[in-house]
Amino acid sequence: MADAFLDDTKSPYRPPYSARDLSHREQIRLDAYHFISPKNGDRTVTVIEPCRLALALELEFDLSVTSYVERPRSLAIEGCQIELCFWLARTDGAESFISFRRQPKPTTNAVRTEEAVCAKLMEAARAAGIALTIRKPQSLVTARVANATRLELLPYVQSAADLKAKDVFVEAVLLHMNAHPLSSFHGIETSLSGTFDWRDIRCATCLLIHRGVLSIKFSERLTAGTQVRLGIAGS
Repeated sequence: MADAFLDDTKSPYRPPYSARDLSHREQIRLDAYHFISPKNGDRTVTVIEPCRLALALELEFDLSVTSYVERPRSLAIEGCQIELCFWLARTDGAESFISFRRQPKPTTNAVRTEEAVCAKLMEAARAAGIALTIRKPQSLVTARVANATRLELLPYVQSAADLKAKDVFVEAVLLHMNAHPLSSFHGIETSLSGTFDWRDIRCATCLLIHRGVLSIKFSERLTAGTQVRLGIAGS
């Protein structure tokens, strides 16, 4: 079961877009975040500002998303180029884009101006024949616990790629979860502590969560006692 799950021999997927490189000015004047994306074949994803990092992590752990690219293209609106934040592909084959827009100042004129820009942006997307979603910071603030959880899980998922006997650790975790479909990080690691180092087991468990074989509630703070379920949460 583990061998089939961890089959990495398939040809890498080539997205139709590539990420625009950050300019020197962007790199020195803005907060830049870099992380290796397991979902994107260990490509280094680079984004600016915490809100875009939160969006990238959301896509990284979204089971319906198979691939994503930051800063894929721009749309022209009245002579101005507005860069889109992400392109993404889903498991059903659908492709779409995300535009990140900051909240306007709480004045009537500012809100109306921003609403007009968003309307023109959606119209430009329709004219270009692309699906577009506009995201605002507030939608990320309300998911701050989930954002923190994804950030904590990511290093373990990344480290799983370097495990010399990855399939062995994965198989051990799956055997435990098949016997105990509802467990916890502590329960899994304690059960296997006589044979394996807990850190290797943690990496394998997080990898299985990233792949959707195991699940947790991202809306709850991550602890050693966090419940881990076999299968997708709620299924």
